Amino acid sequence: MKKKKVLVHGTPDSLKKFFSDAISFDYEVAAILSESFEKISIVRGGKELEVIPSQSLPKFIQRIIEAVIITDSNARDAVVNFFLKQGFNPRKLILWHETEGWVKLEIQGSDNMRVAYVNGLEFHIQNEADEKFFNSTLGRFKTIRAYRNTDPKLYPSILAQDFQRRTGKPLNFANLKTYTEKMQWLKLYDATPLKSRLADKFLVRSWVMEKIGAQYLIPLLGVWDSFDDIDFNALPERFVLKCNHGSMMNVVVRDKHSFDKQLARERFNAWLAQDFGLRFLELHYTRINRKIIAEKFMQDGDAPDLTDYKFLCFNGKPVVIQCTTERSTHLKLTYFDMNWKPTHIERNDHPRSEHPEQIPPPKNFELMKELAAKLAEGFAHVRVNFYEIGGRVYFGEMTFTPGAGLFSFKSEGTDEYLGSLLTLPKASPLPRI
Repeated sequence: MKKKKVLVHGTPDSLKKFFSDAISFDYEVAAILSESFEKISIVRGGKELEVIPSQSLPKFIQRIIEAVIITDSNARDAVVNFFLKQGFNPRKLILWHETEGWVKLEIQGSDNMRVAYVNGLEFHIQNEADEKFFNSTLGRFKTIRAYRNTDPKLYPSILAQDFQRRTGKPLNFANLKTYTEKMQWLKLYDATPLKSRLADKFLVRSWVMEKIGAQYLIPLLGVWDSFDDIDFNALPERFVLKCNHGSMMNVVVRDKHSFDKQLARERFNAWLAQDFGLRFLELHYTRINRKIIAEKFMQDGDAPDLTDYKFLCFNGKPVVIQCTTERSTHLKLTYFDMNWKPTHIERNDHPRSEHPEQIPPPKNFELMKELAAKLAEGFAHVRVNFYEIGGRVYFGEMTFTPGAGLFSFKSEGTDEYLGSLLTLPKASPLPRI
């Protein structure tokens, strides 16, 4: 991600703490602002940073500076008011606290709408969904900051605590047996550069072309570094926007003239600001260069949702299919074997279909199995997703740690059975965070 050119305001103590915070690497500091001191012994990029009194700040600076980071809590209100009077966009005022990290600046809009700013992002909050998204984003920033400032040697104990909290089961890295337990190991010690490439929803396309052919790819309509780079006039009436670096970061546009662009902009700006890999320590995501892609809107006849066929592959062989249905209403995950016979597998977080025998296999089931095996070759474990639309097979994605392994099975013995199929590979070095 491109670094923001910023000014930083604070006391010598607050600034030293800010510069020791790993998350500050996202910023290129042009100068330090202060009213209380003339010099500060902070060297950045091999040179001592210039100190400018705020009162001497030239007004043209707003055109070349992307943000002002305010680290002095005691002077925060006065500094915020100073810059607002200078005509600074509130989104450019970023508040940082030594224990909380990025904190919000909230302003009441002229129409009584709450507008919150955090980490250079803007959020219009007018309903419960907006509030939930904002709080979730703020929580993720805190988690990401904490992990970036944590010794990686502590990651196994962090994962063990999170695993226990979410599944109710202990996790011992010295004695991993189940599928979900082994996935915790994969998140840390099999985060290879190749997996980073294939988890990237943009770069994986070249791999699919090499392995099975371009005819299985959903048509790509565009790729951009930011939401504001998108030329909507060049897009068709219907399309799908998604981030390339994580999961559940997409917007389905069924009518480009009526969809809420402001809401979409806020969502994508927030998603692009997050290192998805540090949410649950799925470290292979951390290398991905974050982008937005647009794909052709795909629909199979009159069906409201696409059926997703997700092949769980072990040592290059597809073993189980997770059939995902009723996505927009009551999500169902129904598992079949390689002969399309329903299995007993069921997760606690999503029910299976009440009538799995009524779910027909895809017409191209045999072809899907072959394609899944080709894409999974060489990997200890990967989930390969396909769609069948208009009688044709389309690639969905490759997922190496489904659900981050933080779920449990209702069906007894499933976790142990799938775990027995997963042979852990040789450990690889952790990516640089």
